[in-house]
Amino acid sequence: MYLRGGGQRRFKLRRGFTLAEVLITIGVIGVVAALTMPTLNAAVNKKVRAEQIRTVKYKFTKATEKMATLGLIGPYDSTADFVAVLKKHLKLAKVCDVNNLRDCWPYDTITLQDGKEYEITKLQNGKQFQMKDSETANYSTPNVGIVTADGTPMILSYNTKCEPLDATVKSLTWSTEDNKPVTNASTSCIAAVFEINGSKKPNKQNEDVALFNANGLGSSCAIELDGGKCFTAAFTPTPLTKAECEAQKDDLGIKECYYDNDYWAGAVKQCGGVGNMPTMADLGKIASAIYKGNPTVGAYNDVSNLTYESGTATSLGLPEPSFFLWSGEEYSKRHAYHRNFSPTDTYYTYGLRSISGIQAVCLGD
Repeated sequence: MYLRGGGQRRFKLRRGFTLAEVLITIGVIGVVAALTMPTLNAAVNKKVRAEQIRTVKYKFTKATEKMATLGLIGPYDSTADFVAVLKKHLKLAKVCDVNNLRDCWPYDTITLQDGKEYEITKLQNGKQFQMKDSETANYSTPNVGIVTADGTPMILSYNTKCEPLDATVKSLTWSTEDNKPVTNASTSCIAAVFEINGSKKPNKQNEDVALFNANGLGSSCAIELDGGKCFTAAFTPTPLTKAECEAQKDDLGIKECYYDNDYWAGAVKQCGGVGNMPTMADLGKIASAIYKGNPTVGAYNDVSNLTYESGTATSLGLPEPSFFLWSGEEYSKRHAYHRNFSPTDTYYTYGLRSISGIQAVCLGD
């Protein structure tokens, strides 16, 4: 509105916010902040952790890259021998042998991805990093703990079959994150675990505990059979071509090759040889373990009228029935033995090695 006085000027009164409107606005802002801040904080923390992990890998790789230029990548007879040379190129505050790993780690146990606690002192060799031995890999020597000069604790396992790098450092391709270098092939002979925030929580795998070239942490055993034999969780194998199969069959224990999409041969490779896959007798014992009453199932027996209780198979790292598992037993160049597990029966057969729907398990620790 306008007020007229004795002069010619006009004055316009502007209406402000009321107290109620201000309080409502503040309340809305507070609610929005309460809803968004945790998400923003989580995103920021994740970004920070990723950068910390990248930095650790980068610094370690710079040291191994220097070793590569000097022809010092390997082979060495043990992880301890490798670390003895590594410490000349990476500043270390402490080195701990396998009997004193806790002295190089800020706490007793790591929380694994499944929520279980795993003792640091159990990380005795590469098997606890779930590394498979093969013609080109042997991680069986005792692990070594280190603490870098900047305070990063690490536990290392070295592949004693590691070959010297033929390529010069200039040809080593760096992996990147956010356009920043992370690592290259000069670290390929090492499997490791490290910690990025000391004794602070959560002390959990894939959060503040990171793996470096390692397949996992802790025992790879998911399925335990009578007598102590155990197998990993089930997985879908990546097939081999016929050429790949032919090139590796002698090392893997495969007799013949035929298909260009050989899933059974792929399972054999991922397990490190037919000897690291279950026999048909083992598959019978696995069948006995998942059905109610633990019925006896022989290697080449079909059993029907079974009762399956939901969740039993998944508790062992297996799918819910129905599913199939390969054995390590080859029938012909086109076929291999496997077993079917359904809700009410289990039977054995031999199937085409080109079938993609059959899963596999490998011999564990």
